[in-house]
Amino acid sequence: MFEDTPSPAPGFLPIVPAAKRLGVTQGRVRQLIKSGDLLANQVGDIWLVESESVERRIALAPGHGRRLTPARAWGLLCIADHQPAPWLDRSTRYKVRALLRDRGLRALSSKLVDRGLPVRLRSHPSLLRRLRDDPRLMLTGATAAAELGLGLLAGDVVEAYIESGRFEEISQEYHLRPSRETNVVLRRVRGFGATWPIAPNTPLSAIALDLSEDPDPRVRELGASLLDRIDP
Repeated sequence: MFEDTPSPAPGFLPIVPAAKRLGVTQGRVRQLIKSGDLLANQVGDIWLVESESVERRIALAPGHGRRLTPARAWGLLCIADHQPAPWLDRSTRYKVRALLRDRGLRALSSKLVDRGLPVRLRSHPSLLRRLRDDPRLMLTGATAAAELGLGLLAGDVVEAYIESGRFEEISQEYHLRPSRETNVVLRRVRGFGATWPIAPNTPLSAIALDLSEDPDPRVRELGASLLDRIDP
């Protein structure tokens, strides 16, 4: 009965409204949570589904085709950035290269959603510098663009990729909480066997895609220009 009540935290939906939003049964939502296709937190006996995870799944409506697994998505992004992807076997690397060559990075963006679903959070501003320097993260978006001197200022927001298995420890350590006043965006990556982070720096291909999906038009413009360099 509690699952019919409004979400107690911004950015989360109980099972019932999440199922209605997706047009599926509550059982299907639980299956998607278990498989990792929907990101959720458990509070007591109640599952709270991340709203962005729900919206991202809706964006993957029929017509976009089958998306790549996290392992293949990150393999493709690394190959696009001329980096190795040692967790892929030779046959899979060949297929990923062929897909990238035939379709291009832009056209494949809808298949790369599982590179990491964003969770919008807030931390105390005094902790942001330490969070930005944490080796468990791979910086992306405007944060990475500022670090790489690409013409953006990072401001007071940290955007990064984090392996899902380390999300809770990072959240506790930096006192991260869901909030509409976001100053941290963590993109949770489902583990796929590779050592994480997979590289000291996020592949430029992933940074470009993240920038191109930003709500700020100026940031999107930078993302588009980077994609022009990577994917002419």
